[in-house]
Amino acid sequence: MKPQHVLIDTDTGVDDALALVFALRSPELVIEAITTVAGNVGVRKCTRNVLRILNLVRSMHVPRVAEGSPKPLYRPLVTAPEVHGRDGLGDVPSRRRIAGLAEAVRRNAVREILDACDRFGDRLTIIALGPLTNIAKAWRKNAESLRKVGRIISMGGAFRVPGNTGPVAEFNYFVDPEAADQILTSGLPVRVIPLDLTETIILHWHELRKRARKEGSELSRFLIRCTKHYMSYHRKTRGFFGGYLHDPVAVAAAIDQNLFTWRTMEVRIETRGIWTRGMSVEPSHGRGRASVAVAQTLSHRRFLKLFTSRIWNEAHG
Repeated sequence: MKPQHVLIDTDTGVDDALALVFALRSPELVIEAITTVAGNVGVRKCTRNVLRILNLVRSMHVPRVAEGSPKPLYRPLVTAPEVHGRDGLGDVPSRRRIAGLAEAVRRNAVREILDACDRFGDRLTIIALGPLTNIAKAWRKNAESLRKVGRIISMGGAFRVPGNTGPVAEFNYFVDPEAADQILTSGLPVRVIPLDLTETIILHWHELRKRARKEGSELSRFLIRCTKHYMSYHRKTRGFFGGYLHDPVAVAAAIDQNLFTWRTMEVRIETRGIWTRGMSVEPSHGRGRASVAVAQTLSHRRFLKLFTSRIWNEAHG
């Protein structure tokens, strides 16, 4: 099977960084471009973080990086420094100069998304790890081009579990609910990876530290340091010293969708509620189109085996 062409749209926080390493080290995927969007931190920090990860992974195929929207479509930006640190990567100082930042800032994420759709058509998978602002802007600018995409995998939503941003909303859809609602009602081939699944997958600190120390690479040392802030947050708020693998699960859906079971449904995102902003809703009236595939179950053992093998693959080299 030929590798699939992939564009990753990310608001590069800690679990995004793990997802990028996972994707870059998976032979099933050719990462053609990485676009950044404001979310976990401001967009310029997201762009720096992508370049920092690329410097550490040193992939043979270097994707283009393009900076995207600095804020949601209509609302002020909400970030999560308490989860990911002020810089998005656990406030770990960089000892290297961040190369390629000027070029990435000059490139336009929306243009990059549309160009990739035109170039690869249904052979392209977009993995959206953050708010859907860039995707919604691309849809508004040229719906015809975006319709060519093979599939869009969005990490977002909470259906039968509490939210992680307020009582009912998942963070990505809370940050830009209008963008999420536009894309999920567009008829585009969207697959959603919700908190219902991602909060069943935890990477524990002691497991990460043991494996990273064994590897002894620059990347593994970085992963120990950058994840500590993220995992400490969960120890304070959830009672375990570890972190949810939200975004790596979305990457796994691009690698092997058979790890999951899916249900096709109509999905709306609440944009008007005072207390329910960003809530994921399956309308009961049945008037809309059931066009969004929402992941229902995941093979935990197979996912963790895949994730672990890829994260540490040749980490010493």
